[in-house]
Amino acid sequence: MAWTKTDDGSIVDQNGRVIFFSTKRFIDDICLGNCCFICGADPTEKEFNDEHVFPEWLLRKYDLFARTITLPNGRKVRYDRHTVPCCVECNSLMGKTIEKPMSAVVNGGPDSIQNHVAANGALELFVWMGLIYLKLHLKNKTNRKILDTRVPGGMIADDYEWDLLHHIHTVVRCFYIPTMIEAQVFGSLLVLPCRQEGSPDEFDFGDLHIAQTMMLRLGRTAIFIVFNDSTGALSFFRENMLDKITGPISELQAREIMTEFAMLNLHLKERPIYQSELDTVNEQHRIIARLPDRPELEDWNYEVRGKLMWNAFGHAWPQLRFAGTTEEEVKEVILTGKLTVLFDDIGNFVSGPANL
Repeated sequence: MAWTKTDDGSIVDQNGRVIFFSTKRFIDDICLGNCCFICGADPTEKEFNDEHVFPEWLLRKYDLFARTITLPNGRKVRYDRHTVPCCVECNSLMGKTIEKPMSAVVNGGPDSIQNHVAANGALELFVWMGLIYLKLHLKNKTNRKILDTRVPGGMIADDYEWDLLHHIHTVVRCFYIPTMIEAQVFGSLLVLPCRQEGSPDEFDFGDLHIAQTMMLRLGRTAIFIVFNDSTGALSFFRENMLDKITGPISELQAREIMTEFAMLNLHLKERPIYQSELDTVNEQHRIIARLPDRPELEDWNYEVRGKLMWNAFGHAWPQLRFAGTTEEEVKEVILTGKLTVLFDDIGNFVSGPANL
């Protein structure tokens, strides 16, 4: 018996396994519901356990269990308690097919991630980063916008346009459902060497949700990713900035690069269109991308850049060396959108502490 289409537009196999989630089913069952974010099973149907947003082996490597992540509402939550529901079966499969290989790559030394991408392509790293990103935003269904429980304000995720995460969800399920993915489907992915400066931490994380952009700093390596631009941001970054970066980057410089990726993504004139092609008779699923002939950018909006920079930098403003200034004065400078810690006044890469 071949795959069949349900009333909501999803595709299921003869055993009821969801091959493709329609946008409606994705939003209803996973984003607004409490189903397993991989297979879509209800907690009454299968055994569930907690899946860490950041995988357990990563928490162990960087001693993060008792450390905290700061939410958009300012609340600090311990990494080991930052979890989402997942069925035991999918959790085990994810550990075996994604987390175990990626832990070996990350533990392989400073050049291991770059070498892995060069030798094996971007799929594994893209899926791993996408799973973290998806889990992070699903978790915000349970995190309040306003800390004061006496004030009604809803949850952080209430402001999300859940349909924008449907593409990421469809791609990252490729370890669960065999899926052919066209090369143009993958977003921008860049791996750069890091230097330690300003913070003793070897781990750092940032995301700019409005632009589906994320950064992970793992020891002496930083990974930047945009999930929905089909490498549009990377093509402009390579053309205008990459060659100017002549050494390892600092923590703050990594956050500026994340901001640049987000800006480039938001300023693309024409966005890629992603589609799933489903052959229900031959049981094949293929994800394709429709792209403009040549990517172009809208006029640069420095006000947007300033807001993104403050979101990226706000936690670390004491590291910005403005002598005798307050946080509000620092914020005012950042919000101009013209601050850079990557390059000096004549455009040379800043290889030491940025004195602004």
